[in-house]
Amino acid sequence: MLNSSALQQLSQLKQEIRANKDIAQGVVRGSKGRYGFVRLDDEREAFLDPEQMQRVFPGDRVEVSLTKNDKDQYEAQLEKLLSSDLKEFVGQYLDRGKAHFVVPDVHMLSRWLFLPPKNRGKAKNDDYIHCVITRHPFQDGKSQAKVKEIIGKPDDSFVERTYTISKFQLADSWSESEQAQAQALQDQPVVPSEIESSREDLTQIPLVTIDSESTKDMDDAIFAEANENGWRLVVAIADPSAGITPNTTLWNAAFERAQTVYLPGKSAPMIPAELANGSYSLLPKEQRPALVAEIDIQQDGEVLQSTFKLANIVSAAKLSYDQVSQFLDDGVDCSSITDDITQSLTTLADLTKARIRYRTEHALVMEDRPDYEFKVNEQGKIYDIAKINRNSAQRIVEEAMLLTNQCAGKFFAQNDLPALYSSHLGFKADRLPQVNKLLNEDLESAPDDVTELNSYINLIQHLQSKPELATLLSALKRQLRPSELSTEPSPHLGLGFTHYATITSPIRRFNDLHNHLTIKQHLSNNKLVESLQQDPLKELQQRIANGRMACRELERWLICQYMKQHIDQSYAGVVTMINSQGIGVRIDDNGVVAFIQLRDKKDKQQKIEFNAERLTLKVDEREYQFDQVVNIKVTHIDESRRQVMASLCSENEPH
Repeated sequence: MLNSSALQQLSQLKQEIRANKDIAQGVVRGSKGRYGFVRLDDEREAFLDPEQMQRVFPGDRVEVSLTKNDKDQYEAQLEKLLSSDLKEFVGQYLDRGKAHFVVPDVHMLSRWLFLPPKNRGKAKNDDYIHCVITRHPFQDGKSQAKVKEIIGKPDDSFVERTYTISKFQLADSWSESEQAQAQALQDQPVVPSEIESSREDLTQIPLVTIDSESTKDMDDAIFAEANENGWRLVVAIADPSAGITPNTTLWNAAFERAQTVYLPGKSAPMIPAELANGSYSLLPKEQRPALVAEIDIQQDGEVLQSTFKLANIVSAAKLSYDQVSQFLDDGVDCSSITDDITQSLTTLADLTKARIRYRTEHALVMEDRPDYEFKVNEQGKIYDIAKINRNSAQRIVEEAMLLTNQCAGKFFAQNDLPALYSSHLGFKADRLPQVNKLLNEDLESAPDDVTELNSYINLIQHLQSKPELATLLSALKRQLRPSELSTEPSPHLGLGFTHYATITSPIRRFNDLHNHLTIKQHLSNNKLVESLQQDPLKELQQRIANGRMACRELERWLICQYMKQHIDQSYAGVVTMINSQGIGVRIDDNGVVAFIQLRDKKDKQQKIEFNAERLTLKVDEREYQFDQVVNIKVTHIDESRRQVMASLCSENEPH
């Protein structure tokens, strides 16, 4: 046994050894292989060999000691596990005879986790399961998990949807208290209050909803008439805030859900379907509470003034995009379109043309691209994908919504209200040096500051007007940051607007619901809603992003299943993605993106050059660029990555 003096010397020795080590903290990053990395707080990155990686999960926060190898690269040895965020996950049950595992569906975690006999429940091989971590592998590299729930079997109806809901922890059911409030609001959608009783009667205006044939949650109706200055546009927006008020059960549920997630086959709604599709939906011939925007527009498309008011309205008709487009473009009559509606639709078409001209000159108008509709069967599988080219009716609705939200943003900013703005700040901050370098190389006169609104608008308008600069414009689009919510009235560079705040989809988006209450607050001089501060706003944005990721992942999964029947078929498409390995091509017929591996590691003679600045790929003598037309053949489905794989047709020459 060591005496106190020896123990003290040993402790001192350990302290000296530690003091001489390069100790750092960071977050573990996995890879497609067995190795990994630690992204250190000081932005260095260190390699974790397979033995070290076996002891941690991606996302773990760790303390490591660092050394350098003969290539002057950092290598890490694990010292401490500081925290681990991986508590629950989904995956697939794997029976290997004496040992049973779960194959975790966790980004960059490429190993199986052991399921002890007592932790397996009634799960069977290939079942999709929801698991919890019961033993972290830090001490000895051995991890264990427990089956919390059996999600379903691979051949169950809608199992892909159920699995995705579980993976992304989306809410897909309603509690007893939420159901109770929904039932009460079915009977009385408008909660009595001073402001609700002051709604204006606008039930005589022949407003109409224009949506897809299958749409049930209709949250906007429009009407227009000509006047001596130009036009008067009336946009009536469904107002669930008439009953769903702050700090109530459904208000809190709407914040938790953030938005309706439109998953293929069946959406996950933000508010209960009986309210979204019934009590608050602008159903034809039914009186509804609404927030109404009245906007006066000049002949040249400029807004003269706009006002907001609370009203009761009645939608005169439910029209589809096809009905309206056939009436306006082809003169096809429809029994639902009465004379007063006919006049309004014709006026809306004229107003829309003026607004597009105005935005083309003073803001930004993006090119029309087709939409793709997934046809889903009773098992939850895609059986067809319909290409839908944008028509005049969709442009009418789009311009009316853009204009209403632009006016709302201006209204909030002028009155200094606690609104949630939709902002877009243009290029990613870390890409600005690269962007400026390209602009200086390709333009005779590059803008001084591409982060400023007018400068950005002028740049994009210039690039759009020059076909020879199309490749540059395509590359620059890939350097843009996503739009985000903000409590400050920041500009929306992507649209070319000084202010923008969405209010037109309160049935589907929490920020729109919040903004409705903000307008009511101003109209009634009452404090109805608090401004969302930084942490709640961050939570809201994370939930919105989470819902979008869930939708994309489910779509990719179902698309891969659908495309199995189309292997060996050839298609035309355009290049929409480029990296150092190959290109992604969006098929024109169905919108599916297929990846083509162009780098051949076995071909030592192949010359391949990836330009990371211009996002081009040159393979031998062929160069690939964004929006380039190519012909491809679907070759196989990569199940593990849920990716459609293809090859270039042998006779293909890039256009």
